[in-house]
Amino acid sequence: MSVRQVEEENIRIARQAIEAFNTGDASRIHEFIAQDYFNHESQASPERAKLRGPDEVIDTIRKLRSAFADLRYEEQEIIASKDKVVIVLMVSGKHVGDFFGIPPAGRSFSYPAVHMYRISIGKIVEHRAIRDDLRFMMQLGVVGPASPQYEQIFQAWKGFMR
Repeated sequence: MSVRQVEEENIRIARQAIEAFNTGDASRIHEFIAQDYFNHESQASPERAKLRGPDEVIDTIRKLRSAFADLRYEEQEIIASKDKVVIVLMVSGKHVGDFFGIPPAGRSFSYPAVHMYRISIGKIVEHRAIRDDLRFMMQLGVVGPASPQYEQIFQAWKGFMR
């Protein structure tokens, strides 16, 4: 296979992962997630830091789909280079269930994220993400101005981020 063909195949594989998150269907995870898959994002949680491979992805999908109704990862741009695929996304949904200790707020959200995948022998072996967590937490109502004097700035910024 040429480098270009490998990159196109890697894009197809990364899109399968995004589709699993969009649909909640984890039945084919084993087809495109390696047994030694490592998710850097799960390391923040002590119990999730132990998970690897398809089990980690399945657990993540279940937790996110139970916390967020209408969860959607909308591709904005996708770039492949050799064994790496980078996807720029808009993530949206509605907070309807517990999200790692944050009780449901019933609020809708939309924030940009970049997901980076490393692929080897036809399967995803590593994942990293860069998300606009500040925007996300503001939209869930977890983060707000520290004092009334910042309320106007906060509201202007919040409006700008929509």
